[in-house]
Amino acid sequence: MFEHTVVAVHFESPHQPLLDSLGELQRYGAKEFTLVDVLRVDDPDDLSDSHREEARRRLQQKQADLERAGFKVNIQQPVGFPAPELAKIGRGYGAQLIMLGSGGEGLLREFYHGSTVLELARQTALPVLMERIHPDPETVSHGEVFSRPMLATDFSAKAVAAENLALDVAKQHGELLILHVTDEDKRVEGQESLERLAAKVREQGVEVTTRLETGTPARVVRKVVERESVSLVIIGKRGDGPGREMALGYTAQQVCRNCPCSVLLVPNEQGIWLR
Repeated sequence: MFEHTVVAVHFESPHQPLLDSLGELQRYGAKEFTLVDVLRVDDPDDLSDSHREEARRRLQQKQADLERAGFKVNIQQPVGFPAPELAKIGRGYGAQLIMLGSGGEGLLREFYHGSTVLELARQTALPVLMERIHPDPETVSHGEVFSRPMLATDFSAKAVAAENLALDVAKQHGELLILHVTDEDKRVEGQESLERLAAKVREQGVEVTTRLETGTPARVVRKVVERESVSLVIIGKRGDGPGREMALGYTAQQVCRNCPCSVLLVPNEQGIWLR
């Protein structure tokens, strides 16, 4: 599923949480990682010789740690801006996933400044895993991102790839929460769609829980995440609204900005990344 993952890292990140978090992907087929530390072209400190050398040394340390754990590991240190560089490297390596952190010091570099996560999602046709990095003891630990997954779907054609990927994740994990947010006058239709998808997932031996809610989708997603202690929201990059295929839907944007757990953004251009 995720044989090759591009990971945004920073030389100040500690090693063990990185290993914990990436090791979890082994259950989902991980064999190869490309660690990327983007030297920002607009940051003189990033471009200094001392910074470059230290960043390279730390990348090589992480590379050695992961290789000892049995993975194939590449390292890249491009100069530019994070979103386009990560998108370009993911495409060039034929990766199935790009992973980066959303905030705080620790596992991954703070890339959320300037909405880089959202910009990356707009520029890539690969799934993007945004891992929440918080010291908050109420959140899941590194290495437990997939422990309580939830699919948020509107059952549109653009959500099919997210539904399929959520099913693949659920088959490895054994359980899945499915959330559908609808209007009050469409509850019957929404419940029928939920039951059809739940039946499909149960056929794969997965324990399924469904939630049918009304309200503003992004707010409802956050409410259910908090109530159900969800560790990962899986959501399509675009919903049923109009717009370019590579654009990012409003609900997906708001979930990324405000949801307290990790988020897996899935494009509907699944032929590009499913191999």
